[in-house]
This record gives sequence, structure tokens and C-alpha cells, in this order.
Amino acid sequence: MSKIQAIVLDLDGTLLGSDKSISPRNYQTVKRCYDSGIHIIVATARPPRAANQFVKNFPFVDYLVYYNGALITCKTKQTQRHISIPMEISQQINNFIELHAPQSIISYEVNDSWYTCTPIPDSQLGHFGIRPNDPKPPVVDKDFISSLSPTKILVHGYSTWRDVIEQFGDHVNVIATDGGVLVQIMQKSASKEEAVQWVLNDIGVKSEHVMVFGDDFNDLGLFHKCGFPIAMENAIVELKNCAKHITESNDNDGVAVALEKFVV
Repeated sequence: MSKIQAIVLDLDGTLLGSDKSISPRNYQTVKRCYDSGIHIIVATARPPRAANQFVKNFPFVDYLVYYNGALITCKTKQTQRHISIPMEISQQINNFIELHAPQSIISYEVNDSWYTCTPIPDSQLGHFGIRPNDPKPPVVDKDFISSLSPTKILVHGYSTWRDVIEQFGDHVNVIATDGGVLVQIMQKSASKEEAVQWVLNDIGVKSEHVMVFGDDFNDLGLFHKCGFPIAMENAIVELKNCAKHITESNDNDGVAVALEKFVV
């Protein structure tokens, strides 16, 4: 196996256990990789406010990929790269979804602010990564929404979401995660794999020297790009099928188990 120079970690379902914490074993093992000179990159669908609560206890991560790649930040350089959906495309998608799936809940992420037109029921908050005591997105009017160039559009309860790909696939990436319950729409060039490639160019590492961990559809592109993809035991079958190795589940320190086996 070629020498691993960078490790890309997804958060939910991967580095985080079901209780949304980083286990001591995962922490220590990733730290040992970092101490040996390996770059640690976190790539998540979460916005900064929902990812940083974990990463602040994980000080050796320099590059963070949020929103499935629509936002990249580098702590040491104090730089960021942001890719948003153009305002007019966002308006067209909004009209299309309201027409075809009026019962769905649409919300909008704009560079770490979150807005919605309809209140999100408490029973659905978990799908958006919100815990019971977290603040909910403010409810705003249609005029305000139509003025936005969102980083990401989130749609909950839209079973025929593939229609959006047919209609707007030239402009946006559309991914369904969480068992198809949450539809995530981003600008076409925003993806985890594009973002990670940008980071790799920045740090001078080739993708064949990268180990990546993941569990859901938004990790598929990365699995095809990186030299050593590792699927969690709890991952979707599509990831397991293209992984070099399947490790333990996120609740059984799967990240640490694989790193101990192959890296440290």
C-alpha cells in the first residue's frame, strides 16, 4: 500500500458515534496519525456552526470541507472558498418544488445562516442535524428567500426528488441522504470530491496517497477519487462495493480500527 499522506474524515455516521461524540480511541488514533505528519481533513455535509462543535475538540484539523464541498476553510491561512447557487436558479428550483411537492419542507443555508419559509416540526428536526435544544432556523418571507444565493437548499419529504436532477441537473448537484429523507441541493461544482481535490492541490498531496472514510451517498465521489477508500460497517452498500476495506461501525471505533490496522 502506498504511503498515506492525508486522511479525509466524514463526521456523521463515521467519526461520530450515534451519540454524536468522538470516542477517545478515535481521537487518540487520529492524533497519532497527525503527529506522524499526516494531514487530517474533515469533509461533512454539516454547516460550520453544526460541525465546529465537534472539531473544536479536534485541534489538528486545518482544512474543513462543509456543506458537501460548497464551503472550504483553512484555519492556518485564514482563507475560505465558497460556492453558492445563483439566485435565479434557486428561485426556479423553489418554484418547481412548491409546484410538485407542496407538502415538503424547504430550507436554505447561506454561508452558515439558515432560513426557512415554513416552520420545521419538532419531529423532523433530527433529520436536519438539530438537537432538541439547538436554535431553529428563523421563518422568513418569500421575498427574502428569493433574494438569496444559497450555499445549499435542503428539502425534507420529497420522494420524487429525482425530478429536480432532470430539470436542473446542469446547474446543481442533488443528493438524497439519511435514507432518502433529506434532499441536499448544491451548486454543480460543489461536491466533497471537488473540495478535497482543491485542498490536496493546496497541500501538495496526490489523491492516490489519501485514505477516506465515509458512510453515505455524498461520500461516493471521494471513494472513486482517493487511493484508499474505507467504508464503515454502517455504510450504504454502494460505498461498501467500491471500498478497499470495510471497517467496524461508527459506534465501534471503526475509524480507529482501520487506522490502527493500516497506518499507525
